[in-house]
Amino acid sequence: MGSLDHLEGRKFCVVFVKVLDEAAGRMQFQCFRGRADIRRGGRLHVVAAGGGEFQVPGSAYGMIQPNDGTEMLGDADYFVLVRTDPRIDLNPKPEGFGGGADDAFLSE
Repeated sequence: MGSLDHLEGRKFCVVFVKVLDEAAGRMQFQCFRGRADIRRGGRLHVVAAGGGEFQVPGSAYGMIQPNDGTEMLGDADYFVLVRTDPRIDLNPKPEGFGGGADDAFLSE
C-alpha cells in the first residue's frame, strides 16, 4: 500500500457495513463523516467536525475509493467500507453520524 498523504484534510466517509444475513444479502450501513488526518506512521484517522474520530483499520486501506456519486456518501471526496461485528448496534447517532441520507439503513 502506498502513501495516504494525498488524503490529508480531504472530506472522508467511513461506511460501516453490518452483515445481517449473508445468504439473503441483507446488510445495514451507516456513515461516519469527517476529514482525513494522516498520523505518525501513516495511520489514517477520520476526524468529525466536533472532534469525534475513527481510526481506519489498515486492512481497509486498499479499499479506499474516490466518491462515486452514491447519495449516502454526500460531499465526501473519498470513502471506505469497513465491516463491523454483527453485535454492534448501528442505530445510535454519536458525533460524526449525521442525519438524512447517512442514517443507518438496510439493504433488501
